[in-house]
Amino acid sequence: MKLINIKTYILFTGILSQVIGLKAQTYIGLNHSNLGGIHQANLNPANIANSRHRIYLNGVTAGFGFNNDYLRLNFPFPVINLITGKVPTTYQNSNGSLVFQDAWLKENINGKSKNMNLYLQTKAPGFMVSLPHGFALGFQYKNTVNFQMNDVSEPIARLARYGIDSSKGGVSYSGPNQFQIGQTFGDNSFTVNVNAFGEIGVTLAKTLVNSENLVLKIGVTPKLLLGYATGYIKNRGLMVKAAGTDTIVFGETDLEYGYTDIQAFTNLQNINLGAINNKLQGSGFGYDIGAAFEYKNAALKNITSKKNNYLFRGGISLLDGGHIAYKNKIKNTRISNTGADKTLIISPAFASAWGNGTDKGIKYTDSVMRTLFNIDTAAKTIQTNMPSTVNVQFDYNLFKMFYLGANFSQDLRGRRSIGMRKPSYLVVIPRFESRFLEFALPIGMMNDYRNPRLGMYLRIGPVFVGSDNLIGQLRGKDIYGTDIYFGFSFGINKKKN
Repeated sequence: MKLINIKTYILFTGILSQVIGLKAQTYIGLNHSNLGGIHQANLNPANIANSRHRIYLNGVTAGFGFNNDYLRLNFPFPVINLITGKVPTTYQNSNGSLVFQDAWLKENINGKSKNMNLYLQTKAPGFMVSLPHGFALGFQYKNTVNFQMNDVSEPIARLARYGIDSSKGGVSYSGPNQFQIGQTFGDNSFTVNVNAFGEIGVTLAKTLVNSENLVLKIGVTPKLLLGYATGYIKNRGLMVKAAGTDTIVFGETDLEYGYTDIQAFTNLQNINLGAINNKLQGSGFGYDIGAAFEYKNAALKNITSKKNNYLFRGGISLLDGGHIAYKNKIKNTRISNTGADKTLIISPAFASAWGNGTDKGIKYTDSVMRTLFNIDTAAKTIQTNMPSTVNVQFDYNLFKMFYLGANFSQDLRGRRSIGMRKPSYLVVIPRFESRFLEFALPIGMMNDYRNPRLGMYLRIGPVFVGSDNLIGQLRGKDIYGTDIYFGFSFGINKKKN
């Protein structure tokens, strides 16, 4: 009899992670382009000053992605075969669809903690306009759904992967590295964050210096943050022992969790229209701020692009400062135990509550926990931090329409933060850039500098598609994740000086 087994859920999550993504909201190829218009403000708000456009409009942009560093999808054939329809018949059923095999999911066993990041983002409307006297004005409306798990210990991840199975008597953990009944688990601190929020941002940028050799500009984007829903778990430490197949004993414990109306996550329409239909459960203030420069060299004007008119450019920015304060419909609880051990019996009522839905399961678990632990519900606000980063950009005009860029992003929040974070990365960006066609190949170390990645960005006229990890995954058999973004935007270029 399986009392607790979330194997099916983890398998689904693992498969999903291989299909849809990596890294939260980077859009490297699009944001780094000289012809990115208002999208350039997402990398550095100063970039829209001295823009190549008089007016630029974002029709719609969407991106989604997922990354985990625990499970990889190991196909016995190149992933590109899935797209081209050349999957060997051995792995197809009678109607030609793929027959997924559990053996294709491989663990990354290295003794290190595991992390996961899932996001979905839409951006529309948005625009920028160049104004007299070196000013530029921009506007963006974004909505994001983000789910992250950080620093989950490897034993806990494996427990989730294989589930708890009492069918073998004295063995409570059915994975390859079996845990015995009576064994104590510790060193398992982790954080879980889930957020749905919107941003209304107005960018103001100004060119301070525009001389023969140098352009210097600054910019700022204040943001109104719209909190649709949030939830978090912050585990500072649990000492847990499986005393029996249906009994868990808790030793020293310090666990904090909070959430708003869970149902808000189930309706994407409410999220995308939350600012209109007043479905907000929290609000806050955020900001981006940055400075940038362009260096020109008259002696090299014959080999540089006349449109962009610089030999190299660079900039530095602080992105996504601020937080959202949730005060409506929140549950905020901290449970602790510093005394004697506490025993939890997984009764049929416990399993039945979770079988009737997440909401009932949480309520039942909350009521049980109150009988075992010290409970603190005094906090009346959940403060969700924005994914603050320091970002440094550089771009060199190699010859005419050929460029070599670089982008460095360092996370400032850390994995223990309540809220969102963007994994750090370092990437170089060779690209071809013209008015009607643009192509880039972002290459770098992503996911906190741990994983090499090869992406792609392609723009034809107003339509673009990109990924920060597409090509490297399509050519191989092992997939840790990939992402994709797409949309259409268009602008009216400035006249030549």
